[in-house]
Amino acid sequence: MKSLPIPETEQLNALANGSLYQLVSEYVEKPSPALKQYLTINRQALVDFLLKNPGKAEAYFQRQEQVQTTHDVERMWEENGEYIVASMDHGNARSVRRFKSLADAVAEHVLVSYGMY
Repeated sequence: MKSLPIPETEQLNALANGSLYQLVSEYVEKPSPALKQYLTINRQALVDFLLKNPGKAEAYFQRQEQVQTTHDVERMWEENGEYIVASMDHGNARSVRRFKSLADAVAEHVLVSYGMY
């Protein structure tokens, strides 16, 4: 078992790759589902990381575009030159947030999906 705290670079990569639980499991034997308690990064650090690594932001977006579930999930898509992040409720978008940059949209989706708001 590795010792906490988790290095920021590892946190950022795991958030962008969707592998946060696996990462935390390397540091905590039985991690709580509330994974945010093990993280030290903030939204701006994630946005900066995604801006410096646009391929990671694009890969995350591509994975999320494949999600077909329309109930009780966070979804993201592109519409009219903007990136949309919304909570889906029986096919209806709720709490719609619009972003000009992919990095901001991905950061929003990641943080909401992991309960970091």
